[in-house]
Amino acid sequence: MTAQPYGPGPRLAPQKIRASLHADRSPRNIRACLPEDDHAAFDAGYREALRRAADELDLTPVHECVESWRWLAILKADPADYARMMQTADRVQQLAERGEPSGGIAFDDAFAERLRARVTRA
Repeated sequence: MTAQPYGPGPRLAPQKIRASLHADRSPRNIRACLPEDDHAAFDAGYREALRRAADELDLTPVHECVESWRWLAILKADPADYARMMQTADRVQQLAERGEPSGGIAFDDAFAERLRARVTRA
């Protein structure tokens, strides 16, 4: 199953878009699953990755580009969820810039807690 391009007409449900992106990881499908506003940036990034891959004789830039855009397409499958996520990220960034607590926990604390949980389970 591949997604239909965004644009005029009926839009696929977010879960169908996400299922398509899990089943078909091709650049063509990823581009079709992205909002039209992202097509030019995807095309430019993909072409640059292809150029780098040709220069370096290494496909790593292509794989990284495609996977990065695939995750972005997954995130953007539900525009309302994506907008809320971006608003939250913006709010947390503003709090961090002012030196105020963001309501989260420090990475070191989260890591220590996960490590304790693993040791306890073992």
